[in-house]
Amino acid sequence: MSDEAPALSNVTYDELEVGQALGTVTEPVSAALAGSLAGPIGEPGEAAVAPPAVFPVLFLKALRRTLGGIPNGGVLAKYELDFGAPLQTGGEVEIEVSIADKYVRRERPYVVVQFLITGADGERTLTGRKIIMWPTGPGEEAPS
Repeated sequence: MSDEAPALSNVTYDELEVGQALGTVTEPVSAALAGSLAGPIGEPGEAAVAPPAVFPVLFLKALRRTLGGIPNGGVLAKYELDFGAPLQTGGEVEIEVSIADKYVRRERPYVVVQFLITGADGERTLTGRKIIMWPTGPGEEAPS
């Protein structure tokens, strides 16, 4: 799906602020990408409408471009997806990335990263949240 090497970020919990806008990026959504995630694993294809599996791929791409990658040592705790208009393939989407919340529960730090995805037609296609158990907590240094 991408020739980019995986990227890991060492951003600490304390560096992130609730309400912080990490940035807005654009990403192409091709019929081939959608087709590779819509059909049987390993079988190429094309799709005119992006299946739900396209959105986590877009989240990862947006994290790489706005935060420098996924948090090194972080654990995905949960996804929340609120679907809007169907996403047609063949164009670009705009992805706004921000920090929606952060908290400590059972001595574990969590960061909620929000993704607002808008299709080429200007319609909101998805509001998504990725809840990540962050590798550092309040006052802790980034892993080396």
